[in-house]
Parts: sequence; C-alpha cells; structure tokens
Amino acid sequence: MNARLIYLLEDNQDDIYLVKELLSQHNGKHHYAVNAFETIESLRDAVAQLNPEAILMDLNLPQSRGLETLLRVKDFAAHIPIIVLTGMSDEMFGEKAIQLGAQDYIPKHELSAHLLRRTIVFSKERFDMQRNLENLVSLDRLTMLNNRGALDQHLHTQVQDARRYGKQFAMLFIDLDNFKTINDELGHQAGDQLLRLLASKLKMYKRSSDFVARYGGDEFVVIAPNIDNPGQLELFTRYKHNLLADNYCLQDQQGNMREVTLDLSIGAVLFPDHGDEPAELLSCADKIMYQAKTQSLPFLLAQPTNGGA
Repeated sequence: MNARLIYLLEDNQDDIYLVKELLSQHNGKHHYAVNAFETIESLRDAVAQLNPEAILMDLNLPQSRGLETLLRVKDFAAHIPIIVLTGMSDEMFGEKAIQLGAQDYIPKHELSAHLLRRTIVFSKERFDMQRNLENLVSLDRLTMLNNRGALDQHLHTQVQDARRYGKQFAMLFIDLDNFKTINDELGHQAGDQLLRLLASKLKMYKRSSDFVARYGGDEFVVIAPNIDNPGQLELFTRYKHNLLADNYCLQDQQGNMREVTLDLSIGAVLFPDHGDEPAELLSCADKIMYQAKTQSLPFLLAQPTNGGA
C-alpha cells in the first residue's frame, strides 16, 4: 500500500516524534509517511518539488510567530490543505486560523492517533470539494478553460507575486480573424466545435506553469511565467501562432464535413514593461492584438515604453 505523504512544519523534536508516532499506527485504511521541516524555507523547497496530501504546521517558529506563519505558508501552498497544530487551546485563535485559510486546527494537548487521522481525511475531503466547486464557477462551460472571472483573479495574483519576487511574465491576447465567417457559413454548432478544438490545443500544448483562459467570444488569453525578454516572448508567441493557425475539420449544419483554415492575431506583452497593473497590462495586450489584426500580421510584440503602452 502506498503511503500518503504528509509534510510537518515543526521545530520541536518532541512534537515531531509524537506526530510521526501517531501517524505510524496502522488502522487498516490509510498509511502515512511524514516528512518534517523546521523552517518555512525548507518546506517551500519541498512543496516546489512534490505536493503532499496535507501540511501539518505549528505556528510558532524561531523565524515566524502566530498567524503570520500561516500566511507565509499559504503564500506558496494555497493549493494544499493546511492543518494547524497549536499549543493554544483558545477556540477563537483556531477560528482565526480557519478564516485565514487553514482547513482545521488541533490543540496539541488533544492530539491522538484517531483525531489526527480523522482530521487529515476530513480536511482533504473538504478541501477537494471546495476546489471542485470553485472550478465549476471559474470554468467556461463551452471550452472548459478558465473564464474571465478566473483570469482576473489569476492575473491579480500573478502581478502581486511578480512584484514581490522581482520577476517578469508574458501575456498573449489571441483573437480569431475569420471566426464570424465560419459561424455564418457553417453555423454556430461548427463555431462552437472550433472553439472547443482550439481550447483543447491550448490545454494540451501548454507548460505546467501557464494559465489559459477564454476571455470571451473568440478571444483567449495566455499568461506565461518565466518569460523575461523580447527574444523569449517572440519565440513563445510564434510557437503559439503556428500551433493554433491550422486546418480544422468541422461539421456544418447539414452534417457535412468541412475543412477550414483558421487565421488568428496575437498581441504579446511583458510585465512590467508594458503595464504594471493588471487592467493596464490586459488593455495593452488587447491593443497590440488589434494593431496586429489591422496590419494583417500573425502576431505583434509590444514595444518597450515608460509606464506601459
């Protein structure tokens, strides 16, 4: 039976031993492997390599105290259920931890094998259910890509992270040039089919760190971290254009198979060179895409400016 991986953030050796001992007790259903970390930095490095089933964490460490520790861990582990182990029995403190994003909390003096295991299982189930509900709200029904609301939220987070760590990222604004003609000639069913095929390509041929969304109608947006110069941006944009501007086999209103050639225009920008606010960057990408379209160019890169395009 494969062990379920648990990360423990704790600097007290006695507490580390206790948690490992409690989770080593086999109950016939779940077997756990516990990796302990004494610093937030070492936990961050581990999460970057491999995601655990859950994170158990003490809040009082030499380099961080109280709820601030939870916020620092959430900064890089918001996609993992977090359970706080606290030496404080104040219920108000536990409620604050949950309000800030923890799935649950356990006072250390109440720790038992049964309680710890049950809390991990229930926290994981609640967390997954919540994520599934969020995904339903944030997905475009037709293409199953992220929708406009999810894009706005992700872009806001991406900008904050880029500012905090001094990084750049790219954004592509993609618009289909002859989509209306395809819709008019073959019918909306064919148009919907084309949008789904395009979305499938965008999902299949993307890096794990990329974010893809349907902006609306026949417009799509790609946010690509770790692209920090015009040369990389041009290579990335050219690759996306060559991938998407292709022949597609569709079914028209009479049920006949029709092959169409899709043309599209892409506007490409970099943060913060072409906008240091989410709305400004998105507006610049849209503007550059429109310039590419009016000039009959497959794509166009925004030129460096002082304070955005």
